[in-house]
Formats: sequence, C-alpha cells, structure tokens
Amino acid sequence: MIRVEGLCHAFEGVPVLRDVSLQVPTGGTLGLIGPGGAGKSLVLKAICGLLRPDSGRVWVGADEVTALGERALMAVRGRIGMIFQNYALFDALTVGENVAFPLMRLGTVPAEAVQARVAARLAQVHLPGIEHLLPSELSGGMKKRVCLARATIHAPPILLCDDPTAGLDPVTTGRIFTLLKALQADQGATVIIVSHEVAALAPICDRLVMLRGGAVVFDGPAAEGARAADPEVRAFVDQRPVFEVER
Repeated sequence: MIRVEGLCHAFEGVPVLRDVSLQVPTGGTLGLIGPGGAGKSLVLKAICGLLRPDSGRVWVGADEVTALGERALMAVRGRIGMIFQNYALFDALTVGENVAFPLMRLGTVPAEAVQARVAARLAQVHLPGIEHLLPSELSGGMKKRVCLARATIHAPPILLCDDPTAGLDPVTTGRIFTLLKALQADQGATVIIVSHEVAALAPICDRLVMLRGGAVVFDGPAAEGARAADPEVRAFVDQRPVFEVER
C-alpha cells in the first residue's frame, strides 16, 4: 500500500502542496489528475523520496519514506519503477542497455540472463529487435515504450508514471495505457499514473484523485467525478471545457 498523509511543501515561501492525503491499496491503480502546476509530479517525487516535504508523512508498504535516510531510501526505490515525463533515457546507451540498467544496478539477475529478459520485455511492449538503436533514433512513442520496458524490467511491486503519454497522438496514447494495464495485471503492481488524458486514463484506474492549487479537490471513482458538484472536476473527468459543464 502507498499512503500519503498531510503532505505540505512550499518553494520560496509559495505553497505548492497543501495538506495532500491519498492512499492506494496493494495492487490498485490510481489516476492523479489536475491542471498544470497543481503539484502532481511533486507527489510522485515525495513517494519515492526525491522530495523532502516541509511536513506530512509518506509510507510505501511498511516503510515511512519521509523518515528514512538516503541508504534506506535506496532500498525502497529498488521496489519502485518510474516512468519520467521527459523520458530520462541515457543518450549514450543503446536501447538494450537502457532497459537492462535496473537489472544491472540491482544485480538480481545473472548477467547471462539479462539479454534474454530485455528482449522479452521489448517484445512485450511491441518493440522487438531494437536493442541496438540509440534513443536519438526513436520516435516519441517508441521512447515512451522503452521507458515502460525499463521501468518494469525488474518487476517492481510499485510503478509511478509521470505523464507517460505527454505529447503523443491519441492512438499511441491508447496503446501506452493498454500496455500499462496489461503489465500491471501481469505483475500485480500498485500503480499511480499522472496524466491529463483522463478519457483514456479513467477506464484503467480504480480511482481518480484531482489536485488543484496543490490541494485534493476530488477523490473517488471516475463515475462520481462526472457528477461532482465542482464544475472543474466534472470538466476534467468529462474532458470538456468548464463553460460547457456549467450550462
């Protein structure tokens, strides 16, 4: 389970997270939505210990992330797969080397078995035989799928996805979300997905949490969001302009 309680943080005196609380049961999938600058990515960073909040507490399983030192945090991060919004692929490494990186870092798979694991994972994300290519030779959609392969190659029990379909066309967006759901079901992972593509996101999530101005303004199933009293919540869930929802 992932549990966030009372998360608050400010940059240069400006609040960016305001008493954020949420939880995701083991094996659950949560969609984190809201306008740009609402604090969604910061919540993911707090969960994996990349952000030390001003106040509040975060648990990943039995580990209180906000109370851990750097060495203990490394162990927690080893249980987390992360898909970054800006790809975060190593430009000087091939696709195969990028995908293999978590396995090599953790040392949990014999060296002679790594290549086969990488090939199998790339095939699973519909990119067979591209191990030799460099990231600069890939399209945006291909890079996202390579990121997905790298984030899941070590079968982490937790997967954090920061806008995994940003800048992609609707068809590729649908494919990425389908792959995410398939991999989540295959591995039984606990997943949080940040995205603005709510129409494609909602069907694969158990719940949606919406942030606005750094605070939680909705937490529940997508069907409830579509009937919410707050017009902006309804607009996000329905993917319609606010003025249409308010008619």
